[in-house]
Amino acid sequence: MHPAVQQQLLALNRQFYATVADEFDRTRQGLPEGMITLARLLRARLPSRARILDVGCGNGRFARALAQHSVSGVYLGLDADERLLALAVAQTTNLGGLACRFAQVDMAQSAWLDATDAPYDAVVSLAVLHHFPGYELRRRLLAEMTSLLAPDGVLALSTWQFLSVARFTERSVAWETIGLRATDVEPGDALLTWNQGARAVRYVHNLDRDEAARLAADCGLSIVETFRADGKEGNLNLFVVLSRG
Repeated sequence: MHPAVQQQLLALNRQFYATVADEFDRTRQGLPEGMITLARLLRARLPSRARILDVGCGNGRFARALAQHSVSGVYLGLDADERLLALAVAQTTNLGGLACRFAQVDMAQSAWLDATDAPYDAVVSLAVLHHFPGYELRRRLLAEMTSLLAPDGVLALSTWQFLSVARFTERSVAWETIGLRATDVEPGDALLTWNQGARAVRYVHNLDRDEAARLAADCGLSIVETFRADGKEGNLNLFVVLSRG
């Protein structure tokens, strides 16, 4: 993908979240089944006092899922959107044994690593990687997250499987609406509209299990477990748990 196209799509998504942050938060208050299942899986693998990094934490609701499963330790949530981070702070002030803090970073720049304090027992990145355009950028991000893992740590991802859901493909708009062509982007890329309280468009990539396996292999990771959950259909999100080796 040409760097100028990549930068245009990254800027589009930054503007998207700046526009819809409050509505996004309002529609992301509940804990979906996939998050609950992942929190339970991690609880079984984590030490009694765990160090957890949430890359692209949004309003911090995965911290609440961890606390609900009695995960104790320290949690760092990173996100690019200032408003979502403020909401995350407000909604995670009293999570028992899980001490939370947050920082604003731009994950498209490797300098985001400076905000971390590795190693981590678990690194999670939920509904995030599919918003980064270009396979090489996604591979670089996954490699950077891998570098932050403790030797026995786990890395967990979730990605939309929107191409299999008609109600999402019906929301797609032509690349020409933002001055691009289909030849400028990669297979599985799309522009999807948001119409809840505000109208906005974001870039998304359908990162399926095959691509997840390829990314994992490129980063020296092995797939420990996968499952699908969430959405009206019960399978909108693909969850992938990874470890080194």
